[in-house]
Amino acid sequence: MSATVEATDESQSSIPVASLLPWRSTDTAADLEITVYIVTGYHGKLRIPESFCRECNLFVRAADQAAAQVDADVRVTVRSWWTHVLGALRYGGYHPPVLVVGDRRLCQGHDVPTTEAVVDAIEASLS
Repeated sequence: MSATVEATDESQSSIPVASLLPWRSTDTAADLEITVYIVTGYHGKLRIPESFCRECNLFVRAADQAAAQVDADVRVTVRSWWTHVLGALRYGGYHPPVLVVGDRRLCQGHDVPTTEAVVDAIEASLS
């Protein structure tokens, strides 16, 4: 029974939590910010299941893995598509999920990025 509880806890921790706040944080300590606009996961107290958009978790996972691989200080911010749609549209992201590296949209929709593609985009933005 404990294995089932551990598996449930592990799957709960992999669910992304999206920010609902419409304003940006003023923390500029990171060298680069990766922003992922998603429609699934936790949006406040509302949980939208992964089956609604399987790519959302893949986008967040690729961004997290890429941020861990580079030597620079990279902050990954996950935002709710529902409340930040205008921010995503500013980068040309009209189909969620949207991945923005620095100030450039890397990919959106069903075009799931590889970790290497995100690392390359990070290095290009830093140089």
